[in-house]
Amino acid sequence: MADRIVAGRVRSPYGVRGWVWMDSFTDNPASLFEWAPWILTREADKAGIRTEIDRIDTAPETWRRLDKGYIVKLVGYPDRTSVELLTNCLIEVDKRHLPQLSYDEFYWRDLEGCRVETVDKDVLGVVKKVMPTGANDVLVVEGSTDSIDKKERLIPFTQHAVTDIDIAERVIRVDWDPEF
Repeated sequence: MADRIVAGRVRSPYGVRGWVWMDSFTDNPASLFEWAPWILTREADKAGIRTEIDRIDTAPETWRRLDKGYIVKLVGYPDRTSVELLTNCLIEVDKRHLPQLSYDEFYWRDLEGCRVETVDKDVLGVVKKVMPTGANDVLVVEGSTDSIDKKERLIPFTQHAVTDIDIAERVIRVDWDPEF
């Protein structure tokens, strides 16, 4: 999956002719319909109702915007019975569809897993996720085996707190007091 991103999700069937409700995780939901092929995947649920789907290759045949969201007809799925097994599948697409960013912009997925260290080289842990808060995004940093402690830290993703990001080395340097 390194060359793919999760860009949406198949929710459930719509009607009897093979249409499905879908969610787009993109800023412009309609752009997802231009990004083919789609690779559908799903982890098995704990109740055993839905089985794992390792990979299904398909593409949007046609789509429509309705009041409650988007519906899409997928290539190779002619009826409701055939699309019922796709409920809750993630829609993955090639990451080349993402727009190029300027040198000081980053996709959250690229920050996740980066080692976080202070300007004094104290390792605080790794970025578990990036969380939106309204005012600014926040790095959720989880203590790791080589960190100074095992504490979880919330570090604002601002120019003041984050001094350097080296995506190639997977390191984020912060001006942050480890005691905080």
